[in-house]
Amino acid sequence: MKILVLTPTFLPVVGGAELVVLEVYRRLARRHDVRLLTPMLPASLRRDHGSTDYDALVNFPVERYTDRFTLMRVRGHRLTAGALPPFSLSAIGAVRRAVAAARPDVLNVHYAMPTGLAGVVAERVLGVPTVLTMNGRDVPGPGVPSLWRRWQRALIALMSETTYVSGYCRDAIYGPGRGRGDVVANGVEIPPPSGDGAAVRAALEVPSGDCLVFALQRLAPEKRVDTLLHALRRCLDGGTSATLVVGGVGPEAAALRALAAELGVDKHVRFVGYIARAALASYFEACDVFALHSTYETFGLVVAQAMSYGRAVVTVRATALPEVVGDAGVLVPPGDPIAFGDAMAALAQDSGRRRELGEAGRRRAAALFGWDRVADGYEAVLVRTAFGPARSRRAG
Repeated sequence: MKILVLTPTFLPVVGGAELVVLEVYRRLARRHDVRLLTPMLPASLRRDHGSTDYDALVNFPVERYTDRFTLMRVRGHRLTAGALPPFSLSAIGAVRRAVAAARPDVLNVHYAMPTGLAGVVAERVLGVPTVLTMNGRDVPGPGVPSLWRRWQRALIALMSETTYVSGYCRDAIYGPGRGRGDVVANGVEIPPPSGDGAAVRAALEVPSGDCLVFALQRLAPEKRVDTLLHALRRCLDGGTSATLVVGGVGPEAAALRALAAELGVDKHVRFVGYIARAALASYFEACDVFALHSTYETFGLVVAQAMSYGRAVVTVRATALPEVVGDAGVLVPPGDPIAFGDAMAALAQDSGRRRELGEAGRRRAAALFGWDRVADGYEAVLVRTAFGPARSRRAG
């Protein structure tokens, strides 16, 4: 099967959506002809969020186009509150050229915005059966225009198939229990890579009696790492010995360091920046508890990673996170540092409960989120789209 993949973001930028595309299609490329189409990335994005850690894993050709023409650049675009969608017109041209050159059996478009319109052209004009994957932050949620829901429904109706990385994504567009398309979750490596947790604790000078709480995310406003710092203050005030290790880079780094000093917790926090792929396992193995306070997750890949390592999770009851965590963690209301801090403290003081939640998470990750299982899910939808009854009816 010839598969063309269109995504508005890919390596060397490293994030959850980029890793999904990589891990799924490096597996499918072993048994199918895969070609990926993506725009050239701005130098600033490569500098601030790029890494060469995963380059060696790419086993399929990647073609990059210049995204010169996009409705995002229309003056006053943001003032329309989503009435003018940020579709890329350059993506349409790139898909036309790629289809003429490669003649794919099926196209998989990731994100409705900005690449969804190119998928409609492929399906309706070029005759290429298309799967739209709702794979990230264009799904309705905090900070996303509510009017996009109408555009998303229209795009979904005009393409052969749709996949969602979580049930939350589908519900956000259509409402609970409604809508068309399949949920194909994100994934993690099963079993996870091994690391040296003791070396991380030693290098970071974490006191032997401390509960090490690990948090990994972009240091961006929607991730609300500030709430974790307030939660740590709550822990310490209650007599719990804890060290918070914060991984990730982003625009809030300086402000978060300043807040840690203001709260008087800076001696109990380690800001470690970007964590290389080879070192990530050691951080998961070093921690006693994994914490994520985010206002908007369409899946929550780092939570599933922590679960695969058998680590207890504390996170918020919001967006897709309860769906991912299930019974393998503690869920608290978003924006409540007292509840978050009390949950961290309770786990820090109860090793038996940590083991119980950790083992539940390990089982859940292995059963639902292994990358091989995820790739098989994508493959089933792509084969059905390319060669199934719907295609036969259109051809007839």
